[in-house]
Amino acid sequence: MSPTAIVLLIGICLSAFFLVFALLGMSGGGKGLNSSLGGIVASQRQRSAAMSAASGETTPFDLLPRTKVSDSALTLKKRLKYAQWGISPAAFRLCEIGLSLGAFLLAGLKLNILLQALALLTGPIVMRWLLGFFMDRRFKSFDQDYSPFILQLVSLLKTGMNVMGALETAAQGLEDNSLVREEVELMMERLRFGVSEDKSIGSFGEDIYHPEIELFVQALLLSRRVGGTLSDTLERLSRQVRRRQYFRKAAHASISMQRGSIWFILFIMGFLELYLYIVYPEAVVGAWKSEIGFQVWQTGIFLIIMGIFWVRQVTKIKV
Repeated sequence: MSPTAIVLLIGICLSAFFLVFALLGMSGGGKGLNSSLGGIVASQRQRSAAMSAASGETTPFDLLPRTKVSDSALTLKKRLKYAQWGISPAAFRLCEIGLSLGAFLLAGLKLNILLQALALLTGPIVMRWLLGFFMDRRFKSFDQDYSPFILQLVSLLKTGMNVMGALETAAQGLEDNSLVREEVELMMERLRFGVSEDKSIGSFGEDIYHPEIELFVQALLLSRRVGGTLSDTLERLSRQVRRRQYFRKAAHASISMQRGSIWFILFIMGFLELYLYIVYPEAVVGAWKSEIGFQVWQTGIFLIIMGIFWVRQVTKIKV
């Protein structure tokens, strides 16, 4: 076996190993929440005891809800958390390097320098696309039940039911595999384990990348501390959620024509190339056999891939 083949085989094995490791990590990332509740409760109790021992007095500021202070920057660590991938950022980087190395070694056998340079970006592009796909899937799963859940909660609150009972009852009306129901049940389980109410409510939806979760959490915390009519606040929040959903769908519909036109053009190009191959095969096969023709083919493929990537970046919609 030649040295090039040995290096290529090692690169492919490394790429497969890192990819399997990442897939195993993402499959086990969402099931470790309930198993870690004991550690969460213990840490919360130790922290509460330490704060009580350090200060014997209670100031008016202690009565205010303790809100989550979070950085707005969407780091790689946060993305892995939102996608429920049970791997560290370092392991994610290794997966990117492994895929890029395998693709580069494959491209180095026959392709030119443009496609070899593009092959080096295979790891970051593929891994980040997978990461974004899993984040978006969890977002959509939560978003489709979020507005009906708030409306049901508002109806229950207007009947005179208490907040925690209304939360649990509204969640029971959702499907068994609903992500909103799972988050509410996890919040109730924290309460049963002895976690404080503020911490249990504040942890609602902490691993889901959704812009309206923080508003819902703040409304619940403020209502528990200072009172007020929670149903009116949640009703306004529900209208905002539905309005954002409408605008989001309208935006996706407006850019779908742009993306669809690109794929339609590529389909026409592929069909014409296939027709030319059927009518006059030498025009296509001869270009592959010619050194200059093969370089032109590779350059065209490189430009097409870069065009698709540029269009997707321009039409990307932030949540």
